Amino acid sequence: MKKSKQPEAPLKPASTDSPYLWWYQPWGEAIDSAVKLQGIWLETCNDVARHELEFLSTMATSYNKLTNCMLGLGGQLTLASMASCYHDIGSDMAEATLKRTRMVSELSDDFIERIWSEI
Repeated sequence: MKKSKQPEAPLKPASTDSPYLWWYQPWGEAIDSAVKLQGIWLETCNDVARHELEFLSTMATSYNKLTNCMLGLGGQLTLASMASCYHDIGSDMAEATLKRTRMVSELSDDFIERIWSEI
């Protein structure tokens, strides 16, 4: 069996004057910027999802309170207790909605600030 011969001389690196390298360097820099911008966008999407989960958590708590009120688990069902329960749930949801609106309005400012700091 014959063994293949390895080249005796080491491989030479590509010339720095190669048109391929002229193209590759700006392309690499552009890709780096695009990846950073995509990272910023994904961080913003993560913030949106986190805020929505906080809002859904508040909704679940409010629905739990409503269920307890409707079933009379907090005591005897009276008009006053039902009104108080609805008032508490309404104020909790109003507060959560205002917080959600404020967070959404701040997200665009944060996103713009992150992009400008990257640029």
